Amino acid sequence: MTVSASYRLLIFLLLACGVSLMFLDIPVAEFFKSHENKVFFRFSTEITELGKSDIYLPVSLAVWVIFRKRNPLVARIALSFFLAIIISGMASNLLKFFFGRNRPVMLYDFDTYGFEFLHTRYYKTSFPSGHTTVAAALGAMTALHWRKLTIPAAIFVILMAVTRLSTLNHFLSDTLAGMILGIGTALIIYRRMFQARS
Repeated sequence: MTVSASYRLLIFLLLACGVSLMFLDIPVAEFFKSHENKVFFRFSTEITELGKSDIYLPVSLAVWVIFRKRNPLVARIALSFFLAIIISGMASNLLKFFFGRNRPVMLYDFDTYGFEFLHTRYYKTSFPSGHTTVAAALGAMTALHWRKLTIPAAIFVILMAVTRLSTLNHFLSDTLAGMILGIGTALIIYRRMFQARS
């Protein structure tokens, strides 16, 4: 994926997030709620674990430590992954608390939908999706470093977003916002670490 393609993707995702907030979040959530006992739901509960940063942070940090003197380029690539994941993940957590968005379970159980700013309770920290943010940072950094892996990286990010919907943890706009945050963070770090030197 090129840098210019990344910018176009971010603009598209921003528009899609706005449309989702206004028109799609509740219908999509109701669709997944009506299918929650199906096979894909059970499959999704396993796959969604791949969106946790604690899988990728130690690996990327270890690669950086091992290769920083042996192969500085490999070390810098590993460091770029580490920074994209940890920075976007921390930003996601801060934004969750700021926005205080009700998770889908609040809609199903209490007919409560929307934002109640500055909340820290789990049921009010839906926006943006942290798992999707991590997946998008990982996928975007992969695609920026190795363009041939753009399609598998995109499939991984989309699959992660779908698992967050099908496990009833997030609304569609939460996952789109996570993509924006993850891709945007990866793009900034990639440009600072690799294009600034050229």
